[in-house]
Amino acid sequence: MVNELADHAKEINLGLADSEPQREQILFEKVDKNLDGYLTRAELDSVFLLFDSNGDRNITKQEFDTDWISLYKLGTQKEANVLFDKADANDDLLIDADDLPFIFKFFDVNSDNTVSIDEFLTQWGQLTLMAFGTAPTVTPDSTTTSDSTTTSASTTKS
Repeated sequence: MVNELADHAKEINLGLADSEPQREQILFEKVDKNLDGYLTRAELDSVFLLFDSNGDRNITKQEFDTDWISLYKLGTQKEANVLFDKADANDDLLIDADDLPFIFKFFDVNSDNTVSIDEFLTQWGQLTLMAFGTAPTVTPDSTTTSDSTTTSASTTKS
C-alpha cells in the first residue's frame, strides 16, 4: 500500500499547471479512478492520503505542509494551514481515518454521497478564500440566505 501511494504521488505532477483551479482539476481527475466525474468517499480519501509521506495512514502537519508546498505545489503556507486545520476535524494534530468522514461531508455539499467536480472546486476555492480571510465559513450544515447571511442547523468545526 505504501509503494502504491508513493507511485501514485509520482504520477501526479501538479506543478505544471499554472493556475489554481487547473491544479485542483488535475488532482480531481487523477483520483477519479472510474472517470465518471464524481469522487466516491474512497476516491476523495485518496486525495488526502497522497500527503501521507511515510504510509502510516496518519498525516502530520509537517508531512502535509511539505507535500502541499514543495511536492505538489498546490499553494501557500496559509492555504496549507487552513486546509490542514479544516481537515483535522477532531483537532488531534493529524489527518487520519477519524477525520476522513468529516472531510467527505465538507466536500459533498449536496449530500448525495459523491463529490462532483463543481463541489470539489467550489469547496477547495472556499478553503483558499478562508486562508486569506476573504470568505465566510460555510459548512455542509449551513445554508446561505438571500441576504447573504449564513445560518447553521448544527454546530460544526469551522
